[in-house]
Amino acid sequence: MKTNLLGVFAGLAILTSPAVAQSLSVVERDATAQFAAMRQNPDGGFAAEPGGESSLGATTAAVRVLRYTAGSIPDVLGCLDFVRSCFDPASGGFAQTPDGTADVGSTASGLMALGELRIDDEELLSRASEFLATHAKTFPEVRIAIAGFEAVGRPSPRREEWTAELLESRNDDGTWGEGPSLAFDTGGTAAALLRMGHDLDRREAVVESLRAGQQEDGGWTSGEGGTDLSASYRVMRAAYMMGAAPDLAALRRFVESCRRDDGGYAPGPEQEAATLGGTYMATILLRWSDLLEGLPPVVETAGFLPLFNGQDLTGWEGDDSLWSVRDGMLVGSSPGLDRNEFLATEEQFSDFNFRCSFRLVDGAGNSGIQFRSDRLPGHEMIGYQADIGEDYWGSLYDESRRNRVLESATDQARSSVRVDGWNQYIIRAMGDQIRLSLNGHSSVDYAEADREIASTGHFAVQLHSGGPMEIQFRDLLVQPLPRPVDGGDPAAPGFHLRTLRTESKARYTVFVPEGYDGDRAFPIVLFLHGAGERGDDGVIPSQVGLGPSIAKNPAGHPYIAVFPQARETWAASSPDGQRAMAILDEVLADFAVDRSRIVLTGLSMGGMGTWSLATTYPDRFSALVPVCGPGDPEQAESIRAIPTWGFVGDDDRAPFVRGMRTMARTLKEIGAPVRYTEYRGVGHNSWDRAYSEPELVEWMLGSRRITP
Repeated sequence: MKTNLLGVFAGLAILTSPAVAQSLSVVERDATAQFAAMRQNPDGGFAAEPGGESSLGATTAAVRVLRYTAGSIPDVLGCLDFVRSCFDPASGGFAQTPDGTADVGSTASGLMALGELRIDDEELLSRASEFLATHAKTFPEVRIAIAGFEAVGRPSPRREEWTAELLESRNDDGTWGEGPSLAFDTGGTAAALLRMGHDLDRREAVVESLRAGQQEDGGWTSGEGGTDLSASYRVMRAAYMMGAAPDLAALRRFVESCRRDDGGYAPGPEQEAATLGGTYMATILLRWSDLLEGLPPVVETAGFLPLFNGQDLTGWEGDDSLWSVRDGMLVGSSPGLDRNEFLATEEQFSDFNFRCSFRLVDGAGNSGIQFRSDRLPGHEMIGYQADIGEDYWGSLYDESRRNRVLESATDQARSSVRVDGWNQYIIRAMGDQIRLSLNGHSSVDYAEADREIASTGHFAVQLHSGGPMEIQFRDLLVQPLPRPVDGGDPAAPGFHLRTLRTESKARYTVFVPEGYDGDRAFPIVLFLHGAGERGDDGVIPSQVGLGPSIAKNPAGHPYIAVFPQARETWAASSPDGQRAMAILDEVLADFAVDRSRIVLTGLSMGGMGTWSLATTYPDRFSALVPVCGPGDPEQAESIRAIPTWGFVGDDDRAPFVRGMRTMARTLKEIGAPVRYTEYRGVGHNSWDRAYSEPELVEWMLGSRRITP
């Protein structure tokens, strides 16, 4: 019977050789993000060089670099204003600078900026679109105009005309150009047609020309001069859109050859200085390379710990003749085994979120990821397994215990499998609830009914008995979740489950920091969870957002934290909102608390609740940290004296992004002490990033209400 385990590990992103296992390490990614971020000026725009004049083109390039490197715009509200200021109401186009002259390239860049920054302004969109349709004449103008239309999801009004013109110029075999520029010309024209929704009817010839044009160093040339990022970008745009991967390892090596010590990229290997344009093209080339291989373009490490260091097997135990480290990956190689073999973590985990990428080379054999598992005498493991391979992809198996599939994967998850490519597992274990996600699709939702089953154990990866096989793991990350203790010393450091004295069914959790002795007063943070954590167990609210951040590093959180639980909503007028305040008052009575430092924070529904409770009880709180939950700007005046730091991911749903921007702008306009952070390319879960911000704890505990 199936005995797999896929120990999915692949080290934290600090490990690998960019040319082979990973495009950018976390350290490299952050350096590149800083390269772009430092170019923002006080007017909100970005300059090609630090301290230079802001331009629309540089701004568009910079915000894209920040997206591809998981960064954030230092002053996002100022950036939005700068983009708007480049619009020319007289012509309907965009200029490179405020009060400049509109042209096709700048207007296309303006549409790209509107799309990137989610500026939903119908007048700007319509008039800029009309400008492009009217003024784009030459092929370079048409190509950039098409890119502008694509960026805002609008069809070109001249689609049919432009399509006919481009098709008319192609060669008999379906390519464009000739000689050294064949791949370059074909890539640029094919990408323009694909962006307009045209289905190329001679794809094989196009793909072959693109692949054949890749030079020995991994890049492409325009036909004049050597290889550079610009030509490579032009060719790879088409290759990516057709799902046609060239030699990606060679391409990554080429891009790496353009990287410079400041984190930016030169336009080509021979140029000495990094440029913003070169950096934009390099980061998108790396992004396309990862996506073509089935890898996530950005590995989110905020809030997570690495299980594998990418260099050796430290922290793991097993047969090191079968397991090794290669290019930052954990690799299991079987010459053919008559029994299952496992590599297991030395550390144990209880409740957690886990994620990794894995590849079953050539799709042969099977493997799996053990969790909440233990070693049996000899070589076997006993416990849960997230399956990999054969007919078990995405299923939950019980290894060496019940020896059966506990729940099979959903059809959607199974259909997402790249049999011989990279795949991603997410495993979430909270109490008796186990959820598996495969390639972003829900695979298993299982509730353990047997109370005797162990809820703590090791992770492990498996080589299954049978013929030769190889399994590769990377980006093996875990987020340990707190499990509050019911009973015991309520003043001992750690998470404690409590019951509100005035309401027997109102359970909540309190975190007591290290060093608490009942004499010295500690600050206190009231945390409001999201809609997914509603209920009455009192535990789950501590396992999302702030709680995991505390659990990762308790010593870094020198405050008391309170986790009430809502049944419906956190609106201040609701029973849940009133109960949260009653719980806060109970903890204030029971613990030594510095009442001048009472911080209120929450995520999603709890972010909305943060605004609601704060505007209803403005004299109670010293600082506010709303995360991805908008409030009522008409109530902003009531909290203008409270320091506020808001967070959201700019890929979140539009109402959340717009709502957070509106609240931040309103507070800024009335002179309130507000900070605002948008994470580029991040969806609704912006809380792992927010609660991992290095400055957040110090900011929360150091903030005070402004007194008149």
